[in-house]
Formats: sequence, C-alpha cells, structure tokens
Amino acid sequence: MAQVTLTIAGHQYTISCDDGQEAQISRLGRYLDQRGRELIAAIGPIQENLLLAMIGLLVADELAETYGELEQLRADLDTGGGEAKAEAEARVVDAIDAISARIESIAERLRAH
Repeated sequence: MAQVTLTIAGHQYTISCDDGQEAQISRLGRYLDQRGRELIAAIGPIQENLLLAMIGLLVADELAETYGELEQLRADLDTGGGEAKAEAEARVVDAIDAISARIESIAERLRAH
C-alpha cells in the first residue's frame, strides 16, 4: 500500500492509498489545499478541524449542485418531447461543457503548483 503526504492549508497529512493512486490523491490534495487557502483568505485564520469541515462542505456543495443540474437535465429529457427534448439536450451539452471547463480550470491551477 502506498502513502502520500498532502499539505492542506499548511498542515501535513499522510494518506494511505492503493498503489498507483498516488498521483490522483496528490491532485485532489492540491485542490483541497487551494480551497483551504481561498477560505483563509476570505475569512482569516481558522482552527484546523473547522477549516477541514468547511472545505468538505464546499466540495460537497459543488458536487450536490452538479448532481442537481444533471438530475434536472435528465428529468427534462424524460418528460420533454420534440422541441423540449432538443432544448434539454442542448442544456445537457452546455452543462457538460461547463463541467469540463471547471475541470480544466482546476487542472490548470493544479499544474501551476
């Protein structure tokens, strides 16, 4: 089993992971670090455990928002006919493009570090 040491908002954490997952865990850790630094910049110094909880909530909110968008798009596709279905499909494409752009932005920020 491999181990990766992450630095999140100045604190180090050693994480065990499956062999071959080190790069992915490191990328995720850098994303969490970025979110932590953004929080500290916005609200000032904060206790480590509260910071980690807030980072988790931010990431969970991003994920929930994305799931909600996808569910709405699926519902629109299921109930729409003709023109409504075409609009829903266009919104799916737009949502995928937006998610892709977010992922690329995150990847760029990770590459910069």
